[in-house]
Order: sequence, then structure tokens, then C-alpha cells
Amino acid sequence: MGYSRRAASMCALLAVSSLSCSVKGNTEEAPILPATKVCNSLFPEPVARQLEALAGIRRFTEYSKQGVESFSSRLQKIKGSPQGQEEQEVCRLITEVDDGRKERRLIVAVSFWWSESELAKPHPEITKQAKSGKLTQYSLGTRSEARDNGAAIYFRCSPRGAVKDTTVLSGNLWTANTKLTGQAGRNARITILNAAARKIARQLDCLDTANLPETFHKAT
Repeated sequence: MGYSRRAASMCALLAVSSLSCSVKGNTEEAPILPATKVCNSLFPEPVARQLEALAGIRRFTEYSKQGVESFSSRLQKIKGSPQGQEEQEVCRLITEVDDGRKERRLIVAVSFWWSESELAKPHPEITKQAKSGKLTQYSLGTRSEARDNGAAIYFRCSPRGAVKDTTVLSGNLWTANTKLTGQAGRNARITILNAAARKIARQLDCLDTANLPETFHKAT
């Protein structure tokens, strides 16, 4: 699951997000929630404020969500299988816009999957984009970066005492229809994804070795 495939996946998701009524599902009766309550309270209050700033709204509709405990348990079960290498979505948030034709627009989607550790090393294209200012790299996990429409974190998540484990857990945040731009937007995206990754890592008992601190900086 290399860089080009992930980029294609993101482009497809973002392309769909801009279409009228493109997000379909049982959202007619879904409650509109504050950022602190979305995704089964996935985001602590300071991070929820970042989500609000990024989106430019204070209340969200859940298109999909999973509990952290059940989601993490499933991730562990599919580790090492072909399914484990496919993106597993833990939450997707949308907003409903009534401009005469009632559009549902993607705001944020968070997913995780298992990757070979080789993919956690800087890709030449990632390094090139960082140097050109198209993305920002951070000192999280084994590799992490944010751009103007998403963020990614790769981190080690092995059972205690495991000697050889060639996999890393990969997390992605896709965003669309957001308001916060530039470096502030990138910082918000990586902060939101890091909060989700920390909860997953804690549930999988690998937070101590995942290098996912609450406070972090851009890579130098």
C-alpha cells in the first residue's frame, strides 16, 4: 500500500465530498453534536476546539463512527491479514448545508490500517514536498506529516515483549470543506489525528512506545 495508492484514495474521497447529496446514509435522524461528543467522544476538549476552528463550525453530524474499544479490537484481529492492510474508518463527520438543495458535505474522515515498516520511512516524494512547502513534517511516531487536505501518522504498535514486528499502524485524516488554512490548518489536522491515534494506541497497549506525545513540534 504505497504512497501513490494512498494519494489516489484521498483524491477519490475528496472529489466525492464536493458533490451535492454525495454523502448518503442514515443521517436524516442523526443528532447534530458538539465537537466534544462526536465519534464517541474521540477528541478531548482542547482538540475538539481545534476541530471546530478547522471546520469553521461548532456542531457536526456523524456519517459513521465506531467505539474505540471495539474498533481497536478489530484492528488487532486483522493485523497480518490482507484486510488489515485496507483502511478501516473509525469516524467520518459531515455537515448539512441548506442552500436550497440540501447538501451533505464531508468535513473529516479518520482511518487506520497496518503497513509494513518500510512505508514509515520518508518517501522521496514526501521529502520533496516538504522542502517545497507543500506539506509539514512532525516529530510524531516514526513518520508524520500534514498538508492542506489531510494528515498522516505512522507509529509502532507491537505487543509488549515482541521481538520482531515488521508492521506499523498507519493513521490518516482526510478533510474537505474546511476553513482554517496554511500552517494553522496543518497543525490542527495533525493534532486531531494524533488525538485519535493516542486513543487507539492506548487501547492496543502500545502508547508508551508509539511516540505520540500530546505536545509535539514540527520536525527540524
